[in-house]
Amino acid sequence: MPKTLIVSRTSQPTSGLTDEDPIVVATPLDVIVRLQRPQQIRTVVLTGPHATNHELAAFLGEFYPSIHVECER
Repeated sequence: MPKTLIVSRTSQPTSGLTDEDPIVVATPLDVIVRLQRPQQIRTVVLTGPHATNHELAAFLGEFYPSIHVECER
């Protein structure tokens, strides 16, 4: 089952997600480590200060084109 990966400084998932069991990580390095594992990640949600990290969003889009990247506002 495809999962949502949330990048947040807190361990609380973002409200309003429909994914029943999102994965929450705290740093961009954690994102890359998770994406290297054999899991089906379909969406990465950048929240808090990560939502304005355009370099991270561009990197994910370039190196993981099958994954949808969202920046929460």
